[in-house]
Amino acid sequence: MDNQDEFKVLIDEMKVRGFSWKTIRMYLYQNRRFLEFIRTSPRDVTKKDVESYLIMLYDRQVASATRHLICAALKFYYEGVLKRRFQLKYPRRENKLSIVLSREEILRMIGALDNPGHKLLLMLMYGSGLRLSEAVSVKLEDFDLGRKVLHVKRGKGAKDRMVNLSTSFIELFLRCNAGKEEGFLFSSAHNPSWHITGRAAQNVVRHALREAGIPKKAHPHTLRTSYATHLIENGTDISYVQRLLGHSSIKTTQAYLRLSNASIQAIKSPLD
Repeated sequence: MDNQDEFKVLIDEMKVRGFSWKTIRMYLYQNRRFLEFIRTSPRDVTKKDVESYLIMLYDRQVASATRHLICAALKFYYEGVLKRRFQLKYPRRENKLSIVLSREEILRMIGALDNPGHKLLLMLMYGSGLRLSEAVSVKLEDFDLGRKVLHVKRGKGAKDRMVNLSTSFIELFLRCNAGKEEGFLFSSAHNPSWHITGRAAQNVVRHALREAGIPKKAHPHTLRTSYATHLIENGTDISYVQRLLGHSSIKTTQAYLRLSNASIQAIKSPLD
């Protein structure tokens, strides 16, 4: 059995478990990269081979989040599919704080853009807390403007959820999409029947940061992070924030509490 046949077993197992295509492609890519490094067949891979690979990634200063993802891909294949008793340990995650943009900074970014579609993209990611993949693939028929909500279909973990829409987004949405009832909101210029890529959306965010004169190293997910942080700072119950973000566990949502300045700002410095 060659590696291609081995990977078919891996792909089939992920399909059976209902993994998203994004996860399937990522796990397949990482396992191929590993075998290119180790130069042996999957059946001959040892625990030491995997650990040597993870050590190499550490020495090359690959981010801990990336090493964690790679370890998950290898664990799933060798322990979950091939039933090898490696008992691999996940790399320790770095405890870094994510960047949070202020509401004023985000409004400056939106105001700095001339393209109405680009404005809508930023308004949707910040105003409704969408993930990048969710925002670029949203369709016109997913909106219920009368109720001011968007039906996010097959979000992370293949879960549906409802999110709120801002009044300013709805007003611009109606001006930009008069007479349209279906299709992708952000359609590709090269293929109008499909949506824009994640890279295109990243370029929009980078352009907005540059035009607004904001030097922070932000990216599309920063808008979602800022959305959650601002909701918490405004007193929104964390269980509601969890539902709006589509988190399975409240522990994931609680990470945003670390980013909130509300409690810190309430403490008076001994210098004052």
